[in-house]
Amino acid sequence: MIFEDISELEKIVENNDIQKALSLIKPPKKFPLAKTKKRSALMVSAHQVKHLNKIDSLPTDIIMLNLEDGVPKDKKEIARVMIGVFLSHIEKIDKEIVIRVNALDEGGKKDIEFLEKFNFNAFRIPKVRSIEDIDDVFMKTEKEIHASIETKEAFFNLKELKHPKLTTFYIGIYDLLNELKISHSVIDLNNPLIHRILSDFTLTARYLNITPIGFVYQQYKDLEGFKNWCLLQKNLGMQGVGCITPAQCQIANKIFDEDLEFAKMIVKRFESEGPFTIDGLFVDEPIYKNYLQMLDNS
Repeated sequence: MIFEDISELEKIVENNDIQKALSLIKPPKKFPLAKTKKRSALMVSAHQVKHLNKIDSLPTDIIMLNLEDGVPKDKKEIARVMIGVFLSHIEKIDKEIVIRVNALDEGGKKDIEFLEKFNFNAFRIPKVRSIEDIDDVFMKTEKEIHASIETKEAFFNLKELKHPKLTTFYIGIYDLLNELKISHSVIDLNNPLIHRILSDFTLTARYLNITPIGFVYQQYKDLEGFKNWCLLQKNLGMQGVGCITPAQCQIANKIFDEDLEFAKMIVKRFESEGPFTIDGLFVDEPIYKNYLQMLDNS
C-alpha cells in the first residue's frame, strides 16, 4: 500500500476538494519504469482511493489508471489530481503504469497536460479515429502512446495508425460493436464473426509491430468464462487481455505464460545442438524462431 491511512484522501474525493488534493502532490520522483509481459491490464478507476492505494501490490502486469469510463462526470477533475497524488508518492513499482485519459475533446488534452510531468509508462487514448489523433497527443507528451481501437474508423483503417511512439493497441469490442450497430450477443466463443474481428485486429497489430491487448470480459464473476476467452484470444494472437478484478489478472497471467518454459527449453537445446526431434515435433530453424519470438515478446 502507498498510504497507511487513506481516510483523509477519501474525504478529499468525496468533497471534490481540488486545492487540498493539489497540496498533497510531492515533486515527482524519477524511478526506473518496469517493462512487463503485458499479460494482464487491470482497470483502476482514479476516483476510488482504496483501489489506488493498492496499485503497488495488485497481481497485474499493467495498472490502467482510468479517467474515462467508470469515473462519474463530477469526479473527473478530482480523479485526475488524485492520480498525481498517488504517482508522486510511489517510491518504486514493478508494473507498467498506463493512464487512460478521457476522449481528447472531452477533457483528455487537459488530462495529458496535467499528468505529463509524473513518472509512468504511457497514455492510453480512447476513441481514436485517425492518425491525426495520435499526432495531436505526440505534440503534448514524451510518454509512450497506447490507443483504444473502438471506433469503426480506427478498426477499418488500422494500418494507417503507425507512429514511432504508438506501441500498444487495446480492442474495445463493446464500443466497436455499438458503432457497427451489431448486438453484443455476437460475443460468443463459437461465433465466427467475433473470431474474424479479433484475428483481423491482432494480425494487423502484429504487422505494425504493435502489441495487441484483448478486451475486458464484463461478467467478472464468471471466472470459467473469462478463462475460456483468455484461451481463445491467446490463440488468436493477443499478447494479453484487459481485466477488471485481481482474480481475472491471476488467470490471465497464468494462461499467457503457459508456453514459456517449453519455449526456453526448445531455444536452449536448438542453440546448443541444432535441429532435433522431441515428442514427435521436428524442431528446425522456423520452429526455433517461433519459440525465440515467443520469449522476446515475454
